This record gives sequence, C-alpha cells and structure tokens, in this order.
Amino acid sequence: MRIMIVDDEREIVEFLAGMPGWAGIGCEVGWTAANGQEALDQLAGPLPDVIITDIRMPVMDGITFAEELRQRHPDIPVVFLTAYHEFDYARKAVKLGVADFLTKPFLPEELIRTVESLRSHEPLLAGWQEHDRFFELLANEQYGDDYKRHRLAENGLPDGAFLLLYAELDAPRDAGGEHFPFAAAHLRGQLERAAGEAGLRGRTSSSASGIYLFVPTDGLAGGRERLMAFAKATAEGSGTTRGLSLSVGISQAFPSFCQLPEALRQVKKCMEYRMLLGKNSVIAFDAMESFLSEKEKETGSSLGLIADALRGGDAGEIRALLKDSYRSMLSVGASKKDMQHFALGLIEKAEAALADVGLKPSHGMSVDIREKLIHAVLLTDIMKELEKQLLAYQEFMRLELADSPLKVVSDVRQLIRERYSEELTLQTVAQRLNVNYSYLSRLIKKETGTNFTDMLWDFRIEAAKNKLLREDLKTYEVAYAVGFKDTAHFSFMFKKKVGVSPSAYRAQVRGGHAQAED
Repeated sequence: MRIMIVDDEREIVEFLAGMPGWAGIGCEVGWTAANGQEALDQLAGPLPDVIITDIRMPVMDGITFAEELRQRHPDIPVVFLTAYHEFDYARKAVKLGVADFLTKPFLPEELIRTVESLRSHEPLLAGWQEHDRFFELLANEQYGDDYKRHRLAENGLPDGAFLLLYAELDAPRDAGGEHFPFAAAHLRGQLERAAGEAGLRGRTSSSASGIYLFVPTDGLAGGRERLMAFAKATAEGSGTTRGLSLSVGISQAFPSFCQLPEALRQVKKCMEYRMLLGKNSVIAFDAMESFLSEKEKETGSSLGLIADALRGGDAGEIRALLKDSYRSMLSVGASKKDMQHFALGLIEKAEAALADVGLKPSHGMSVDIREKLIHAVLLTDIMKELEKQLLAYQEFMRLELADSPLKVVSDVRQLIRERYSEELTLQTVAQRLNVNYSYLSRLIKKETGTNFTDMLWDFRIEAAKNKLLREDLKTYEVAYAVGFKDTAHFSFMFKKKVGVSPSAYRAQVRGGHAQAED
C-alpha cells in the first residue's frame, strides 16, 4: 500500500514518513506535501492507495483538499489528523467520504494501527462510499423530497420507514488523560458486521467521533425492539473495541427516508443528554422527550427569561431569575439530576443566544462548564457555576457586540422574540430600531445568510412547536397564537421546516398516533 502524507510542518512529515512501522504492515510512503494544493499537483501520475492529511494548513486546508480530491479521485481513502478542538470542524468531512480520523497527539503505533485497520477494511470501502453518498443526499435540506425520492428510485431504492442509530465515542481522553484514538474504519466495520448478524439491513456513515446506522423498518419484524436490543448490546460490548467507551442514541421512527435531517438532529440531542447518564449509555429520543414533564413545564418560562436577560446585559436580572428558577425547581421536587438537566439546557440556550448574533464561546469554555455541572456534588454548587458562566457569557456578548453591526441583528432577533405574534414587517422593525430599511435588509442577509421574513417564520415555527407540546391547544389555535393568519399557510410552513404536520409532530413527540388536522 502506497501512502501520501500532507502536513505543513516539515518535521512532522519527515517523522511520519520515516516511521519504521510502515514496512511491518506492507506500506511505504511515496509522496509528501506541505498543503492540499501541493498534494493535488502531485496526483497527475501514479496514485497513492491512501492519503494521510492534516486539517489546518496554509494555501489549501485539509477540508478543501478532500473536496477537490473527491471530485478527481473519489476512490482514494483519506485519513484526517485532527486536534480534539477541531472535531466540530472535522464533521464537515463526513460528506466527503473520509475514511478515518486520528486525534492529536498520537503515538506512532496508533497511526500504523489505523492504516492497518483501514487496509483490512479495504474491500468494504467502495460500499461505504456508496453509503456516504446515500447519507449526503438525504441529509441535504436544500433538496426537496420529490428530488430525493427520484434519486432514490434511480438507484432502485424505494422510500420507506426507518430508524437511525448513532454510536459515539464517549471521550477521546479519559479523566486521567489517557488517549484513545478513534478508528472510524474499525468501529464502522464492527458495527456493520454486528448489524448484519442481528438481521438489521442498515447503511452506515461515519462522523468525527462515531458511526451512524440507518435501518429501514418496512418488513422488519419487531423493528424498534430489535434495534433497542442491538443498541444495548453495542454499548455493553464496546469494551472489545480497543477499550473505547461508546454510547448509543436512537431516533424516533420516521415514515420517510426524506426525514433523515430530523433524525440526525434527534440523535445529536441524545448525545447531549448522554452527559447526565454517563458512559456506555443508550438514549432513545422518545424516552428523552418524555422528560417534558411537569417539572420542565414549571421551569420552561424561566429558561426563556434568563436567555433574554443574557441579551439584556443586566447582571442583577440574571441573578434574580436564577434564584427564582432554583426555588421553582425545588418546589416541584427536582432532584440533583433534574437540576443538572435544567442547568445544561440553560447553557445550551445561552450559547444559542450567542450564536444568534454570530458569536461562539471557545471550545474549552464550553466543555469546561459542562464538566463542572456534571461533577458538582451539591445543588448550590450547580447554581453557583451556572451563575458564573452566564455572567461570563453576558460580558463576552457585551464586549463583542460593542459598536458592531451584529448588535443591530441582535436587536432584530430580540424584537421578533418579544413580538412574533404581532403583525411584524421589516419596515416596522427598521422604524423601531431607527435604521434605514434597505440597510437593515442587506445587513440581515449578510450576517445571517437569510432574510427577515425567514427569521420571523423560523421563530414562529419554534414557538408553535413549544405550544404544541406544552399546551392543550388545537392546531388552528396554535397558528393564531404564534402570528399566522391562515391555518393552511401555518400547516404548509410547519411541514416545510419540521418535516411533518403540526398534529403529527405532537403525536410523535408525545407518543401515540397523529390525528387529522384540527
């Protein structure tokens, strides 16, 4: 097997190319390059069997290189070298058919073992690339359902019902700092083989820290029960996978392959909730959503108020609202785990508020607060850490938005949040903020990639989802409550953005069967 190594640090390239372990697995390094462009320039003649590349490089980074490589030579497998803080960035590579990921720093034998594992799964690579194209098609929300079904039919794949399972690495390092490299090819091969033995005819795709398993359920006897049993066996047996600790998330059942984007969001939420359950957990989205209990209903309004206070810049208001939330949680008998769940949800809302105005906290800050909340012993410790973090986020927002155009966009979002149920137009918002209408239109498009009307629809649909779950209102009552004047338009926009009708959404999340539209 001939290998190409791409990295902008010459010392690393020389070290990797000179590792004696290559000969032991029948490999040799035939090409080296300092960036993606230099690597592409060398691919005019004989081609490598595998490419090992860094992500962050000058001239052309690893992601762009992989995109170009896929267009020219889609069959060459790529292994990404990535720092842990780049994992979110590395997820973009999933659609590029990246074969494996290795986290820095790593030992030489880890890289040798990763390539050896990739080589042992070489007969499966062509099938995996076809699976990745399947995921890329269905996960792309820019494509309409009719187009997706047409493409599926062209490949002899009828649309149908499915469930999505996702097995994710619990942590790349344990509490003692021990390093666990993630070999996607090894785990993907194991998961695919185990699924086949369990009678699950699924398709797999890899992310930077786990593997998806897409399982069609039409004609599958005991589909959900079999998948749950398989998920538990996967989590319990993950100790055989080179000592890795895995947790598994399972989506709801969906009637159409076209609803894969929502299934992906669901398993992501499962992995977020995994923080409360610990390692080797199995989290079903249905069960997780059942936590929309009376306890959460009591505190739901507090979450929204605190998010607003974060944007308002009043530290005293944040402290007061946190005290009220604490009393509210205790009054409904909240346990420590309930309080942790609430606190983690609040951190997510705070970070969503930052994202609303184009801001993102550092990876270290985001991870650190979650670890503190999980390991806090006392309820007072949880609230103390929560207050400290929210005030830090508030100050971060204040400093970053000072004299910034993003402040105007933030004000627009705040107006929508406060008055979404009213008759809102860009003209009225511009007048209220005392800015030029045309300038505001261009600014929103530039900073958010969308327009004012879509921002308003998105917020109204999110508000409608909350009302459908938390209030006993008929569909038309929800429509009017969130600012829609036409129930047919409401149902159309809801299905367009959520994937199902309002009544079907309520039934799916609460459990039960969808009823006809009210």
